[in-house]
Amino acid sequence: MHREAAPLLARIGFSARGIVYLLIGGFTAAAALRADHPPRGLTDSMATVARWPFGGVLILAIGIGLGCFAGWLAIEGATRCVAARDYRKRLLAIGQLGDAALYAGLVVILLGLALGWHVGGEPALHNWVAWLFGQPFGRALVGLAGVALMAGGGGLVGWAWTRDIAVPLAMSPQEKELTRPVSRYGVTGRGVALVLIGVYLVVAAVDAKPNEAHELGGVLRHLRHTSYGWIALLLFALAFGASAFFDFLAALYRRIEPPPG
Repeated sequence: MHREAAPLLARIGFSARGIVYLLIGGFTAAAALRADHPPRGLTDSMATVARWPFGGVLILAIGIGLGCFAGWLAIEGATRCVAARDYRKRLLAIGQLGDAALYAGLVVILLGLALGWHVGGEPALHNWVAWLFGQPFGRALVGLAGVALMAGGGGLVGWAWTRDIAVPLAMSPQEKELTRPVSRYGVTGRGVALVLIGVYLVVAAVDAKPNEAHELGGVLRHLRHTSYGWIALLLFALAFGASAFFDFLAALYRRIEPPPG
């Protein structure tokens, strides 16, 4: 039975992540087109949803879905770590385990929102960065985290444009040809967002100013105040929507092999 559970966890998880990106894309589009709508990052978007009628139920469902995703990533990472025969595959497996931990942390935040606690967001990030700055080598750790995010985001962009990201999808060649540009754009948008968050972390570490660190919402707010900022926000909104589309395709068509045993 456990061999059938992993593909189910993955499909639920991809669906939940797609919903998250769809919601963030919607809020970003609203911010691009209306001055009275502030840009929102992941936590602020979910906090807004939690205030909707039955929003707490939706947040709880998303949290459970992302918990499934974290479980699948942990299973995949552990299985690949055991089976890896070279350092590149082992690094990929370790990355999946790291992603599993990040999604598990996000689940905790979402469960708190479902219970009426607003945790995370820009103030929490500033508090964590300020605390790290007070620790030995804290600025270096923040800078390294920023570099890691920049590398991860750059890796996503590179993957989107140097590899065929439709390979894992059980779709016809014609369907892949039609959906591939949208998927690439969505993954590229995710990667660029990570790079920008990483840049702000590095700047905060160099300047020793915690308030210069920004999560997604802060990055989007800064972009909004640049020349043609509304165009940048609209491009990100479309990218988040495209990323949601790619996740929904993965939920429906991705080939997911159950773990051995």
